[in-house]
Amino acid sequence: MIAEYDLNDIYNADETTLYWKLEPNKSLANGPIVGTKKPKDRVTIMLTCNATGSHKLPAVFIHKFKNPKCIRNIDKTTLPVWYYWNNSSWMQRSIFQSWIKLVNQLMRNQRRNILLLVDNVSSHYLEEEDMLSNIKLHYLPPNTTAHLQPIDQGIIYSFKVFILF
Repeated sequence: MIAEYDLNDIYNADETTLYWKLEPNKSLANGPIVGTKKPKDRVTIMLTCNATGSHKLPAVFIHKFKNPKCIRNIDKTTLPVWYYWNNSSWMQRSIFQSWIKLVNQLMRNQRRNILLLVDNVSSHYLEEEDMLSNIKLHYLPPNTTAHLQPIDQGIIYSFKVFILF
């Protein structure tokens, strides 16, 4: 199946959690600081790019709030990310379906047919796969994403290092 596609048309998408208030766990201190709780404020980020690295889609940003104070009066469609929200800040099936419809429309406008590799988490399964005219969705086998998924092979790590430092 993969051999049927040009490398520019093979995409990979995966999510990562970003605990944005969490301080580094390594410092110049000699030991742990007693009596402090680690903040659990998080967002989920989904990154998507093609196999050659020549094209990346806007990151999906999933926050806990629909209108956080810092962007309350900003039109979310003008952000450099695709903004979604839910109470848990996790990827949900409804968010994935909304996102994949956007990507399908984008590929249709560009007259491209792509292969999209995703892990087999339940939120990635579509209720109507026939709604995709320009995307062939391929699920990676269970327990292999850390070995087979290119985006897990350093892209997410590089993204976090770039964002946090």
